[in-house]
Amino acid sequence: MANHSQNEVAPDLYAERRKQKRRQTLKRLFVFLLLSVLALTAYAKRDAWLSVLRDLGMERETVRRNEGVLSDGNFPLSIFGNKEYQTGKMDDLLVLLCDSECYFYTVDGTKLATRQHTYGNAMLETAGNYALVYETGGTGFRLETEKQTVYEQTCSDSILFGRLSEDGYAALVTTSETSACKLLVYNAEGKQIYARSCVEKLVDIGWNRDGSGCYAVSLRAHSGTLQSVVHAYDFSKTEDIWSSEPLDMLCISVYNTESGHVWVMGDTGCCYLDKGGAVLRTYTYPSDPICMSTAKDTAAVLLYHEEKRTGTVMLLSGAENEPVWVDYDQEVKWLEVNPDGMSVNVQTNAAIDQLRLDGSIVSTTAVSDSYHAFFRIDEYLFLMRYDRIDRVKFTE
Repeated sequence: MANHSQNEVAPDLYAERRKQKRRQTLKRLFVFLLLSVLALTAYAKRDAWLSVLRDLGMERETVRRNEGVLSDGNFPLSIFGNKEYQTGKMDDLLVLLCDSECYFYTVDGTKLATRQHTYGNAMLETAGNYALVYETGGTGFRLETEKQTVYEQTCSDSILFGRLSEDGYAALVTTSETSACKLLVYNAEGKQIYARSCVEKLVDIGWNRDGSGCYAVSLRAHSGTLQSVVHAYDFSKTEDIWSSEPLDMLCISVYNTESGHVWVMGDTGCCYLDKGGAVLRTYTYPSDPICMSTAKDTAAVLLYHEEKRTGTVMLLSGAENEPVWVDYDQEVKWLEVNPDGMSVNVQTNAAIDQLRLDGSIVSTTAVSDSYHAFFRIDEYLFLMRYDRIDRVKFTE
């Protein structure tokens, strides 16, 4: 039998190598296409798997943990005699109102001023660098700054409640013999710039962004239920700019957002109104609200589940976005939207969590369960107990 020469074998070997190389190329192309499809699918469903990762704790390494060490020096601020007290913040100052005194502190606890008052049922409102102190059921009110009492005046009728703007405008809702109530507005010098007799009782006042007017919420009964109506007022006009449709809730607060819309926060739900008062979105709470907070375009509501004794945080950021729900397996006491409107601080029994608007945790600060509420000034959290106020450093 004849032997094959080298020239006869080589073409077959080269052909086999070309086939093998082509198979490897096709295999690599298939793997590349498969990975591309998987990557596109993962990106399209990123919200779902990111939520799974959060649940598994794989994002915890990015959470900043603050030790929650209590400040010393001037802290704690003691409440002598276990008196009831109210707190507020004037820019970077802490205001503390007790039964006969109003105190002003720096963030390091240095007392700047003590001013006495004679109001039997004193209430405190703060905004910008002003504080409003008034007497519920009485007639007296006064405007305070860090340096002085700007003015003190009396109304002819009993004060029901008051609100304060960052420009130092004071709105007082009073009783009236000829109408359901009166709305009186004073500028920062104490001059009355607006007065209005209202045919229905007012339950809250919110300020518009340019200071030219306000939003007033009236309350009415319809078919055995309470409804709220939002009215937009201009201080240079007598008639309403607009009035909303009746809202099936008892309004707790009304707030003009940075974009010019209006949040109406109620007892059973909340509404988001456009600049003309039309309802853009309505949200119903699945359980009872404990507290709520607004800043910029953001609103947050803390809900309580009585049977489980747990809490849920409802995060809202405009009508175009769906609510974000953050469930806790423990009691939640308090929350506050940060001034930039980009995050919310939430207090549980053991910590204060800072949440992004997507519900993820930015940072957490350990705190004792003896505090019932908090508020933030600059880089500090002020923790409130019945007998004192403590402070902890807060790092985002």
